[in-house]
Amino acid sequence: MNISSAPNPVCFPIGTPNSNGLYLGDNPFNHFFSRFCFQVFLMTMITRIVRILVKPLKQPEIVSQVIGGIIIGPSFLGRSKMFVKWVFPLNSHYINNTVAKIGCLIFLFIGGVKQDPSMIKQSGRKAAVIAISGWFLTIVSILSTASFLGKYVTTDIGTKIVFYFISATIAVTNFPVAQPILAELNLLNCDLGRLAMATSLVSDLLGWAVFMATTSVRNSNGNVLRFMSYIGSMALLIIVLIYVVRPVMKWIIRKTPKRKPVNKKYIPPIILSAFIVSFVSQFMGATMAQGPLFLGLVIPDGLPLGARIVQSFETVNNILFLPFYFSKVGIMTDLFSVSSWKSWWAMQVIICSGYIGKTVGTILACLFYKMPWSDSISLGLILNFKGIIELFAFSNLLEIKVIYATAFSGLVFSTIMVTAFSTALVSILNGNSRRYLAYNRRTLEHSRPGTKIDILTCIHGDENIPSIINLLEASNSTRENPICVYAFHLVELVGRLFPIFIAHDSRGKSSSSTKDEHFVKAFQNYEQHKGGLICIQPFTVVSPYKTMHEDICKFALDKKVKLIIIPFHKQRTIVGHIDESDNAWRVVNPNILENAPCSVGVLVDCRGLGSATWTTQGSFSYNIAVIFLGGADDLEVLAYASRMAEHPQVSLTVMRFLKAYNVEDPMGDGQFDDKALEEFRYRNARNQRVVYREEVVQDGSEMVTVMRSMGSGYDLMITGRQQSSKLQLLNGLSEFTKSSGLGPVGDILASPDFFGGMVSVLVVQQQLHVRTVVFNV
Repeated sequence: MNISSAPNPVCFPIGTPNSNGLYLGDNPFNHFFSRFCFQVFLMTMITRIVRILVKPLKQPEIVSQVIGGIIIGPSFLGRSKMFVKWVFPLNSHYINNTVAKIGCLIFLFIGGVKQDPSMIKQSGRKAAVIAISGWFLTIVSILSTASFLGKYVTTDIGTKIVFYFISATIAVTNFPVAQPILAELNLLNCDLGRLAMATSLVSDLLGWAVFMATTSVRNSNGNVLRFMSYIGSMALLIIVLIYVVRPVMKWIIRKTPKRKPVNKKYIPPIILSAFIVSFVSQFMGATMAQGPLFLGLVIPDGLPLGARIVQSFETVNNILFLPFYFSKVGIMTDLFSVSSWKSWWAMQVIICSGYIGKTVGTILACLFYKMPWSDSISLGLILNFKGIIELFAFSNLLEIKVIYATAFSGLVFSTIMVTAFSTALVSILNGNSRRYLAYNRRTLEHSRPGTKIDILTCIHGDENIPSIINLLEASNSTRENPICVYAFHLVELVGRLFPIFIAHDSRGKSSSSTKDEHFVKAFQNYEQHKGGLICIQPFTVVSPYKTMHEDICKFALDKKVKLIIIPFHKQRTIVGHIDESDNAWRVVNPNILENAPCSVGVLVDCRGLGSATWTTQGSFSYNIAVIFLGGADDLEVLAYASRMAEHPQVSLTVMRFLKAYNVEDPMGDGQFDDKALEEFRYRNARNQRVVYREEVVQDGSEMVTVMRSMGSGYDLMITGRQQSSKLQLLNGLSEFTKSSGLGPVGDILASPDFFGGMVSVLVVQQQLHVRTVVFNV
């Protein structure tokens, strides 16, 4: 049933029979709260099931949400009168529609809060040219195709002006719609994703300007005075938001103590103001969607205010309110109500011509700037992503009777199909598996003596700084073997859409906010104390957890980094227990280990406990133990330990474990181990601070016993993440290990009951993948 044309609902008192002879009291979901809860549960369950089914096809969440709404609507479950009578009775439509609009308005408001209008200045001419080119060809394609097909096929889908509205809607790539899909595809932080975000921002701004102009012309009916009053009222609203509301928001931020969240008493009035502005914008002749979006744009994004608003309402809105909007879209969509399939398919051809025109226009503009073909095609497909804002625009056209119900169903169908098709192709064209492959070995083992070593260290919080500095000091940066360190302070992206990459000046005053001051100052003091023997460049990276590895891996690839050091996602407390406060970082570490273009070290920190703590007075001593079983990762550990052994305040013990009985080595890996160890012993033959030991054991259990007998006098223990697959020494370790991603030996060393949880552990993984280059002779 088309809601816009439905008769006024009749509310029956409980116990009164309706026209079908059923008592409303017989419906267990007649009570508003119980029916509301059941509707939320049903829509969530259907959406999750669809999500599970389409996720292997690399489909975004918006596709499963709209399909879930269509399943509830008259196209599927809604065809059952009993289902409609019990779950979505007629007297609940008004309430459901109200909740749906609330969800949509909050979504638009939060989308505006996340946006950073200053990015328009940074988008550059390329983004503007690409956006305008796609805009122009979209409108030309739709209008010309509609004019041509109109001579042969009757496209009875609405009023004559309908194709202008449809072409304007398809031409726009809405920024809040593109961002979550790019995040799901892990493209948000790459160059392609950043260009897509900038282009969609320009396209979105252009779309709202054209929409305001066309709406004013339509509402004025040729009356110049009415047209000017509409434009003036909207300009007045924007001026009030910029020069009255925004200063108030900045005042709230100034009232907030440093490193503290905004007082929660300010949040409800701000959300309430979004609905007030929505009413005012609709009263002035615009749509209710413009007001909340404009209000969100004037609120400073990120911490502390924007992040607090997003954290307070985004999850609640996605769980409780937005499902009703998608159910509303589904109820308004009836795929079986088509009276003329010839006319319906003609409409699909017209709509698809717009998407094709937009893709072609984008590709041509990209080729003008000499972008690769794959990136040009991918960007053209990304700019075809559609979502809730387009559905809101189509439903608004249906409510004001610009289009008919059949046309609305066709628009919803084409929106989902194009988004699903574009997302799948973009996922294929931009797989992550080979994006960060280097063309040569970027490891410590393959680095020649006397060459500079670039190390990238990641800091989650201030508690990671002492252990990282200790490790850098032990790495022994000298004039003959210098080290350049890129220190990344990783911060979760909250309350904004654009990731941030801030470069700090480690030799001068911090140019960042106070939250980074301690981080920058700590590395600045260490660099000054070293007197030029080490170079440190601090950065702040603000990005979503899911795509944070993109920034790290891309930077490591560009700077030819040899080693990335990342903190383990769990930290030990002073009594040796595991602190789960850093569990959110468990998303970042596996992505770095899988995609890094160089070697990676995972540092399990005991929060600076132990005897070794670097100080500005230079009182430093470090006792290190290396557990060597064999394999590429252990060879990388040995190369790193060789560098550390040259430090005058570092004591090093290398413990090699051998099997009691010789086992045939078909791959010959043991020869590499023996050669590396022989070279290591030769280089350190006269170094009294280096001890080399070999232990012959039967199995893993005996090896653990020997490691425990080493004592707890070490500040750091280093081992490889994965040992040689041929080793039978790992047998029997299952009872000691957990699935932490540190490997069998690293997991044992990092356990809280090993050495009382007082020894830090560094687990090293040598570079996994190298891009192969084939030369034709």
